[in-house]
Amino acid sequence: MKTVRKGLWAPCSFAQATRAKAPPDLAGVYQSIPNAVTLPGGLKNAGSPSEISLLPKAAAETKSINLKDDPLRACSPIGEFRLMARDGLKIELAPAPGLVAMLFENTALGAMRIVHMNRGHVAPPTEGPEPVVDRGGLWLGDSIGRWEGDTLVVDTTEFSTRTWLNEAGAQHSEALHLIERIRPILKGQFLEYEMTAEDPMALAKPYTYRRYYEKLNSEIGENVCQDEN
Repeated sequence: MKTVRKGLWAPCSFAQATRAKAPPDLAGVYQSIPNAVTLPGGLKNAGSPSEISLLPKAAAETKSINLKDDPLRACSPIGEFRLMARDGLKIELAPAPGLVAMLFENTALGAMRIVHMNRGHVAPPTEGPEPVVDRGGLWLGDSIGRWEGDTLVVDTTEFSTRTWLNEAGAQHSEALHLIERIRPILKGQFLEYEMTAEDPMALAKPYTYRRYYEKLNSEIGENVCQDEN
């Protein structure tokens, strides 16, 4: 039997490398399907930000919130935990070298979000000539991504506490941590989107909801938010 000595190139190594799958191309415009719609295989939207369980202190704080102060009413960013669950949400995914850009048709509530694919979370500088950057004040957090097979996994931290977790005024802490899993299904005509929120200072337990997005043959338009205050 023929053997390959150590230190020599093995032909099978190159063959295995060339068989490695490239990540799917997520580029396109997508819109969330209605909750009443069921896709082939029994797939449908599940869960909602309104179903989260709060710790006692966070629940008590929520009761004191004036719902008229909802960032949504002021056309301010509402954070991706609420935003990605909204009915009829239309987004565009635009992959580029080292990142995936997510563009929202409703620019006031989300504008543009960047998922960085080539770095970890960036901590703010604590010393030096440059001023300290308050990254904990980011409306949409600091998002980094990686591929797990055909699934884009997005890890986001360092959120501003100015956003709410739901329309009932549920608050979160600076420890909020989101994990999103996005993958194409049904021959790329739909995206399966899963959102998990963890916050040991506000949530009694991690919470996950699921949404499905249909790929559209269109562009995102201009959706102007009207201040309700």
